[in-house]
Amino acid sequence: MNRVFMPLLALFGAYLVWGYFSGTGQADVPGEAQIRELAATVRPDEVVMYSTTECGYCAQAKSWLQQYGFAFTECNMSVEARCVREFGQYGATGTPYLVIRRAGKEHHMKDGFDSDEFLAAL
Repeated sequence: MNRVFMPLLALFGAYLVWGYFSGTGQADVPGEAQIRELAATVRPDEVVMYSTTECGYCAQAKSWLQQYGFAFTECNMSVEARCVREFGQYGATGTPYLVIRRAGKEHHMKDGFDSDEFLAAL
């Protein structure tokens, strides 16, 4: 499949997973209880966040993940050289950079943290 079709397919899949078609054609947005329920199923090894100590966006992403109870592994490049190497191997350019490995699939959040993209990737 081409690079344009895949993101559209992913968005449509997220639309179906998180809601249903109502008379208005809108999907229900997952509520806090649904997000916490999903969070309870996530293992720390399934979500890796590459960050730096001084990254404000990383702090925001960590706060959101912790608020809902998501387990994750932080790989802080300010502290661990291994994290810098892995980050470089992904061709990543900015933080936070999340890698989600779940159900035999791998998703890379390349443009920072977006809760909707994160939930759809799970």
